[in-house]
Amino acid sequence: MKSERHILIFKMACNSLMVMIVLLVCVFQSKAQGNTSGVEVRKANLHLIAQPDADSVVLRWAPSTAGGWIVANQLGFTVERIKIDENIGVDDDGYETLNEAPLMPMLLDDWKAYAGPDNHLSAIAAQAVYGDSFIPEPLNQNELSVLKNAADELTNRYSFALFAADNDAVTANALGLRYVDREVEPGERYAYRVFVSQTTNEYRYDTAYVILTVEDVPKWPSPGGLEFESGDGSIKLKWDESALYPFSGYYVYRSDDGGSTYQKMNKIPLVVVSTKDNPDPKPFYTDTSTINYSMYHYQILGITPFGGLSEAAEIKAYSKDMTPPLAPHINKTRQISSSQVKVSWKMQDVPDDLKGFFVARSAGPVDGFKLLHNEALPKNTFEYTDNILGETEAYYSVAAVDTAGNLSFSPAVMSVFIDTIPPSVPQNLSGIIDSAGKVTLTWDLGPEKNITGYRVLRANAPDHEFLQLTGHVHPDTVFIDSVNINTLTRYVYYRIAAVNNRFQHSEMSGMLKLRRPDVLPPDEAVFHDVFVTDTCVNLKWYCSGSDDVAGQNLYRRDKPGSDWDLLASLEPGVSFYTDSDVLTHVKYYYTLTSVDSSGLVSNEAFPVAARPYDTGYRQAIENLDAQYNDEDKTVLLEWSYKPLTDERFWFVIYKSINGGNYKLYKAVDGDERNFVDKFPTVGESGYGVMVKTSSGGMSDMVKTTLMIQME
Repeated sequence: MKSERHILIFKMACNSLMVMIVLLVCVFQSKAQGNTSGVEVRKANLHLIAQPDADSVVLRWAPSTAGGWIVANQLGFTVERIKIDENIGVDDDGYETLNEAPLMPMLLDDWKAYAGPDNHLSAIAAQAVYGDSFIPEPLNQNELSVLKNAADELTNRYSFALFAADNDAVTANALGLRYVDREVEPGERYAYRVFVSQTTNEYRYDTAYVILTVEDVPKWPSPGGLEFESGDGSIKLKWDESALYPFSGYYVYRSDDGGSTYQKMNKIPLVVVSTKDNPDPKPFYTDTSTINYSMYHYQILGITPFGGLSEAAEIKAYSKDMTPPLAPHINKTRQISSSQVKVSWKMQDVPDDLKGFFVARSAGPVDGFKLLHNEALPKNTFEYTDNILGETEAYYSVAAVDTAGNLSFSPAVMSVFIDTIPPSVPQNLSGIIDSAGKVTLTWDLGPEKNITGYRVLRANAPDHEFLQLTGHVHPDTVFIDSVNINTLTRYVYYRIAAVNNRFQHSEMSGMLKLRRPDVLPPDEAVFHDVFVTDTCVNLKWYCSGSDDVAGQNLYRRDKPGSDWDLLASLEPGVSFYTDSDVLTHVKYYYTLTSVDSSGLVSNEAFPVAARPYDTGYRQAIENLDAQYNDEDKTVLLEWSYKPLTDERFWFVIYKSINGGNYKLYKAVDGDERNFVDKFPTVGESGYGVMVKTSSGGMSDMVKTTLMIQME
């Protein structure tokens, strides 16, 4: 298990392993004596998992606390088994003890001989059990750190011991936390229980149970999502942890001969440690002993909670050169025409793996640099001519690139140009005038970097002279103006020109024609027909006669004097609308307003009223089913129903005997979806269910029949 998990909790992939594990926590009263000392007895749970094979069962367990583990090491564990017969209950007296002596940590000399000198995990566990222990000094009033240090050491011993047991079966055996039962029969079902062999006044333990069937289970699948990142002389492997197949740790293997032979890269299993800042980390391993561009084969094997290994996840990976060459030095730039500048550079030490150079340009000295060409310039090229138009200054940087694609950029150098070209003509001039005569003009910012602002000009006719509205250059692409709307002049005209930082003016933009708003709202519409059905209200009206209507708003309310709610926004000229979002027996009121192109709203149309009618029909129930229960001699009726209206309803049960007429039998509240007939009749019984509502509505009757034979 992972080192951060102090409580041993195993998450088993039951479906994939075809193992049904049942953890039953029972108070261990049958194997513990009452505590008569008057001191509160500490408690520890036992957690047990199991994995069957074709001819054996592997059991793994552990106490849930560090103190419980220390005490249990002195008492040992007992493993018992019973075969389960589906027709016979499990009797506590039928369990068979499998271990002759309590299972507890081996003596140190026996442990060393059993595990061997090269088992690093077993050495860790042995140190946790038999290493020099920390004895706290007697407690005084001012010193509590001694006890804290002792508690920390105990927790560390417990954690490292269980970590080693989770990742190595030999270590789990040596710790007395594992047992393999080979006296089983394939296909048979067994129950196992594990408990502490002796009682003690220091701790009270429960008994852990597990039930399984002996069968051959597939090997745990390989870790998923394996990928790699190339470093300079290193390779980082990353993969995903599986919620269905949680591994205790991982081993990484590498092959330098194309996959023929593999060497283990980590002697101690790799574990994933969660932190507060990273509660769900992704496992990884970095190999720092690689030669760049050499191909390596890797295998990742997960370690199961039983100390076994999963299938191998495989990948081929390589490291690469990531050290950039030294940056070149840019000479002073030189303008060679009105739109061209020459950039030159030098490089004192040219490396053997130099591929060439890239030239980049930006409007600022820090960021925003873009490459001026897609392919690297040859490594014997030390100048570049840039075509630049409409700029007064630019910044250049030159990058050296090696054969591995590593870049190293020089410091930026500024180039200032003599500009004789005026800005381009402003584009997309647009504007609006509100009802108060406020004009808002907008246009696109020009592509030139040296634009300082714009001149805004206005005229009352296209053939009049355009006059500048301000005596200064306007620095924005939005301009606010005001015009007189109480005039017979219907339109106003605007043009603009761009100005750069050398006070060069562009050509004038195209003319923008804006209509002054009218101050009279449109005429109101008139309803001329209203007709209803049980599901909708249909409205017809004569539209407003004003020629500048831009839209219509239809309103509705269900109470006289209440606020109108917007029902629909309609295009001009629409004269018909169907309101389907209505309820029967509810009276609705409707009105309509017209809106012109200036946003002026007409008076409300004279309201009309309509009330949809109710047909009384309701939808029937669904999925009616009748089942006879031979044990209690009853019939269970079940159905499903979802009401479509907000009204009280109930279910009426009808019954027919041996083909006779259906007669009223019972009524069931609308919250129910079943009914139990406690007095069924032998022979053919028919049942019918009908929905009825408080408003007089009813559904069709849904029927079903069944034969009843009573013994």
